[in-house]
Amino acid sequence: MQSLYDKKLYILILLPAVLLLIGFFFNEDLSTGGSKLDFIRTAPIIMDFANFGYDKINHLSRHAPLHYILLSIPYFFFNDIYIVKIFYFIFSLLLPFFLYLNLKKIYNFDKINLLLLSSSFLLFPYFRSSAIWPNAHLTALIFLLIANYFYILTTHKKNFLHIFLNILFLSCATYSMQSYIVFFAFYLFNYFKLYGKYYFSKILLICFLFSIPGFFLIFYSEIISKLEFTADIYYTLVTNTSITFFFICFLILNSKSFKIIKETFVKSNKIEIISIVLIFCFIVSNFSYDLLLGGGFFYKLSHLLLKNNIIFYLTSFLGFILIYLIFKKDKKILIPIILVNLTAINYSISQKYFEPLLLILIFILFKNFLVSNLLSKTKYLLFYYFAVFAYFIIATVNNNYNFSKNLIF
Repeated sequence: MQSLYDKKLYILILLPAVLLLIGFFFNEDLSTGGSKLDFIRTAPIIMDFANFGYDKINHLSRHAPLHYILLSIPYFFFNDIYIVKIFYFIFSLLLPFFLYLNLKKIYNFDKINLLLLSSSFLLFPYFRSSAIWPNAHLTALIFLLIANYFYILTTHKKNFLHIFLNILFLSCATYSMQSYIVFFAFYLFNYFKLYGKYYFSKILLICFLFSIPGFFLIFYSEIISKLEFTADIYYTLVTNTSITFFFICFLILNSKSFKIIKETFVKSNKIEIISIVLIFCFIVSNFSYDLLLGGGFFYKLSHLLLKNNIIFYLTSFLGFILIYLIFKKDKKILIPIILVNLTAINYSISQKYFEPLLLILIFILFKNFLVSNLLSKTKYLLFYYFAVFAYFIIATVNNNYNFSKNLIF
């Protein structure tokens, strides 16, 4: 009986990969056309690098060049952009593979549960669109996962090679998406705590060596100067907390985590809750954003259903409360939330900056109660899996009927 049950779980594990392959053959883009457009617009950069040219990146992209350099390799040999897509599609499968390796080192749960959780990421719309239409966000995330795996190994046993590989792949992530430089702060701080000043100075030397190409980009390239950050803190706070709430909901749908959140709320200091309400009211009163670009799932849903920001504001408020409650229960979980928010302070904030980066960081940076509870029972994990699957279905329907696209055009 258990064997039959396990076989059904393995079908669920393989299903996302099959659906991703089907999506590849049909040129699916669940980002409602954005990923395809980005790839087509930046394809000349790949061709330029393949011919040892370096000019087009300054005009066609604001990202660091490593992503395009990697894609230029298969183009150099085959001179076919479709081969480049196939190459990258295979490369994208490293994400669930290294996510599984990270989880296996952190959590002592059944292998089949870890596989199911890892494979579920193949259902996330922005992962799918980035895997099918090569995107620098996914390249950077894969390198970050590899870097974190070697970091976990160093926490078990001090090994200079593992530290070197951690910094190497973290640098690769940064040279794909320069906003990933914020993750250096996390790893360097922990290395300093683990190994002390003398050993830490060696690690800093490695960082300096890998930063030399970065100095070249700063002084001799236009790429860094194209980075745009918002000065509107109110827009950033409201939008980021709404998107954060969306993703954390996947982790508290099980009764165990929901009960912990509920109990934490009941025990919370009422003055602190009232203070959050007042601060949020002040932030919303200063919120000003009239465009329908970006904003995340609830921003689009709010304008689709009500043609105003009510649902958006409500989910942002719940995001503030949820982050506060999680902080009260496990302060460490605030770190991945802060790190992701630091990478998403553009003028127009999109859900792609959080998906699936936020969930992955919560899964791999620390052992925490949200992930432990999720993995503790297969039924909790299945509920999470089907919630992600439902999100995939909603994104597919939205893509086919152009609901969110029609808000803009």
